[in-house]
Amino acid sequence: MAAVREIPARDGTGVVADVPESLAGVRQGSVPPTLVRALDAIRAPREKTAGDIGGGGALVPLLAARFGRVFGIDDSPATLARVRTTCRAAHVTFHRADLADLSAFRARFDVAVTVNAILTPDDDRLDRIFESLHAAIRPGGWLIGVFPAMESVLYRGFLVHECERAAAGASRVLEQRRHTLAQVADPRERRGQKFFHGFELRRRLRHAGFRRLRFGRVVHGWTDLPDIPDGFAGEPPTWDWLVRGEA
Repeated sequence: MAAVREIPARDGTGVVADVPESLAGVRQGSVPPTLVRALDAIRAPREKTAGDIGGGGALVPLLAARFGRVFGIDDSPATLARVRTTCRAAHVTFHRADLADLSAFRARFDVAVTVNAILTPDDDRLDRIFESLHAAIRPGGWLIGVFPAMESVLYRGFLVHECERAAAGASRVLEQRRHTLAQVADPRERRGQKFFHGFELRRRLRHAGFRRLRFGRVVHGWTDLPDIPDGFAGEPPTWDWLVRGEA
């Protein structure tokens, strides 16, 4: 069996050539309103330190406008060089680090924000990343994270199946649009990206030490997703998990 490979968060220019749908929003500079509301719920943000963990700096301006000190952390030197030119505030610094080893930032953050940056399908590496995140947050601090939802992938696969059943010739349409149940349902076959069942995400976060977990959704409208079969527009939209947990 070929080894599973983690999807690269970005190439040397800071741009992903083939971006999964769940990454597109923040990569293009938009910030989900549900994420903004989660940040707004943090008390006395000017007295706190926040980290944009693995986001390529996309959230740094938003965090800089709220928090007293901000760290932008990414593993790509090219990305860091680019984002340094976009946010020069004195209370913002940028650092290169592997998400699985944030030991240089132990107990440094009151709030750590990560948006669709934890993408590896490697279970052992996932554990290290979540444990590393927990260790980087001060006791009583918060993780605010957005994670690709496996339930959303399965839901979309179900809709594809329903389209195939309901419409004559739908299989030809699905073939043209490169949608099959196998492609939609298996997260390890979709460009190496990791999708999380809600129960898995909750267990991994608890195992890493997070408590008081609260789950919400970042909803994606059908118009935001490319190559969708006709008829999806009237269905409830897909989503990513929005999770808040206390260290």
